[in-house]
Amino acid sequence: MKQPIRAFAVGLFTAAIIMLIVNYFSNGSKQEFSEMPIEDIVNELKEKGYRVLSETEYISLSMNGEVAKKETEIASSDSEKVDTKDEEVDTNESTEGTETNEENTEEETNNQSDSTEETDNKKEEENTKNFTLVIESGMPSSSISNELEANGIIDDAAEFISYLEDEGYAVRIQLGEFQLSSDMSYFEIAEALTK
Repeated sequence: MKQPIRAFAVGLFTAAIIMLIVNYFSNGSKQEFSEMPIEDIVNELKEKGYRVLSETEYISLSMNGEVAKKETEIASSDSEKVDTKDEEVDTNESTEGTETNEENTEEETNNQSDSTEETDNKKEEENTKNFTLVIESGMPSSSISNELEANGIIDDAAEFISYLEDEGYAVRIQLGEFQLSSDMSYFEIAEALTK
């Protein structure tokens, strides 16, 4: 009776040593991120439900719309400069003839495209909704999400609740009043609510 038990124990011991040696000397089946192509990493993250942003997309989102406002200001100042150039061209038009008319037409075309961009930017700003959210003690994240959806700040309350829970924001929400707008991303809203 002792011999079969000893043989079984020796077999387990031998199997454990072999597994330890194989584990120690093998690289395993997993690749390190440094060895994987970027496309594979991005696809793997997307499959797990993460969103992958390029550096420029991240910066533009984190600037909270300041970039769009600056671009609008630049576009408007450029159109003012073009307007003053048009006035100068009009005074020279009588002396330069046909060549000036062609240049003037090109500048008018540029002017029209600038004004179209300005109009689009103004429409986007007008469509942006602002809302002051008041969070009181004991208010669940579902109530917060529903209130944001009702006031047009977010499109889908359930998706925002999932985001808060997945990213760990749901337990860190602070009490108080928060100024939010519809052009803010989920990340920006969550950061504002947890500061």
